[in-house]
Amino acid sequence: QEKEREQAAVQLQLDEAAAASIDGDAVGERAAAAADEQSLRSALECMDEIEEQISGFQLAFFLDYDGTLTPIVENPSEAKLSEEARSVVRALSYRFPTAIVSGRARATAQGLMQLDGLYYAGSHGFDILGPDGSNYKMAESFRPSLEEAKVKLEEQLAHIAGALVEDNNFSVSAHYRMVAEEEREAVNEAVERIVAEMPMLRRTYGKMVYELRPSAEWDKGKAVEWLIENWIKRSCELPVFPIYIGDDVTDEDAFRVMGGLGGFGIIVSDFPRLITDTAASYALRSPLEVLHFLDHFAFSSPSAPPSERISALVAGGSAAESESEASPFVERRTPAERYSER
Repeated sequence: QEKEREQAAVQLQLDEAAAASIDGDAVGERAAAAADEQSLRSALECMDEIEEQISGFQLAFFLDYDGTLTPIVENPSEAKLSEEARSVVRALSYRFPTAIVSGRARATAQGLMQLDGLYYAGSHGFDILGPDGSNYKMAESFRPSLEEAKVKLEEQLAHIAGALVEDNNFSVSAHYRMVAEEEREAVNEAVERIVAEMPMLRRTYGKMVYELRPSAEWDKGKAVEWLIENWIKRSCELPVFPIYIGDDVTDEDAFRVMGGLGGFGIIVSDFPRLITDTAASYALRSPLEVLHFLDHFAFSSPSAPPSERISALVAGGSAAESESEASPFVERRTPAERYSER
């Protein structure tokens, strides 16, 4: 319950930050100046610093999907990955271990990415698949309870226009982004009733979504720790330096373990200067900025290991193409240069 209260508080701060930024008068000059002093720095403006940090290490990337690789949309089924983003992530995975860590069902995340060679941690890390087909499932015994919760949610939300129930295999989501303001409390109450009836499940919070998960002590952070310790380390000669990028409250679980793992987290937010309660070390403003950041490592980072495969394997490329030409970004400016021209 304490963890649920923390997640609710962080989500409230994210919602208030968005609302304050919409209202141009909500943040006075003095408050804005104070926020600037405390705000997270852009990862794109700190590339030299980041390159120094990762020197001598094996990079590993852990990426959320919704709101990180794709913009948040009203209907989750419409969150489609662009071909440009797919090309960058594909190239990134040829150089570094790369994982998709999503609240979506693992099979759904795979279907959205359409990329082999990645690690997939679906249902907030409860269902993990390796590039070689190895599979690890946490709390599989909870599936019958989750199926029952899904049926109950669908029944109780059937009369609420815009409410969506999503089966993520090891979690069930109740989306209320498209629900009228006056009816959103009814969604909350329905989820509360089910949690009260089914103590083997717990409620967590996300962007315009409530989620029912197994009450097991497991989350995105623990999944990342497990992935590194059990699979990724074994294939790396150098110490692993993890970088986790995400936009949601559930990603804070991963941000909090990054320091102990020797890496850092990057939060994706339209309003990073208004976010103070995060364990992330840097910020990016949008999925497009995430793409620019990843592009640097996929195609031009001096820290990247030699990769003769990359030119031949990037979609549409040939063995004769250079890494620069393989990038979906025609102009080979640094991320900091692109950011400064925004």
